[in-house]
Amino acid sequence: MSTKFQTKSNPEPAADPATALFSFWTQWMEQSARGTQAMLEAMQAAADPQQVQRRWLDAVAQSLEDFMRTPVFLEALKRNLKMATDLKRLQDQALQGAARQLDKPLASDITGLFERLNSTEQRIVGRLQAIEDRIKAVEAKLHPPSGHRGPVARAGDESSKAQGSQST
Repeated sequence: MSTKFQTKSNPEPAADPATALFSFWTQWMEQSARGTQAMLEAMQAAADPQQVQRRWLDAVAQSLEDFMRTPVFLEALKRNLKMATDLKRLQDQALQGAARQLDKPLASDITGLFERLNSTEQRIVGRLQAIEDRIKAVEAKLHPPSGHRGPVARAGDESSKAQGSQST
């Protein structure tokens, strides 16, 4: 048995070490190519690369979703959001204090002032519209739309007529 072992592992002594090295790497490349070809055939038989990617992404998504539903993660998220809102509240308080010390208006002050001015403007515009409507009604009574106008009265005549009607 020892003779067979020796003859199989060392069949012929190589005359040239370069030839032996070349032979070794050639055999290694052939075996690697066969292994790679077998792996590619197995991958193609299993699924196309897009399906493999889709399955991998689904697995990652499921893993992340499971992680995000853990009580530890939810508690950490709750604390983080509470800290953020507390920090924002403190920042607003500091800005309000600094603005009050510097006698500068805040955005809420300006917004309130704008809303008050806007409502006042709307009331004034409404009243002016009502006055304009009244003026049009008075003009319509003085000058009927029929197009037939009497002689133009003088200002003195109108005042004397008005005084005469008041005295009666």
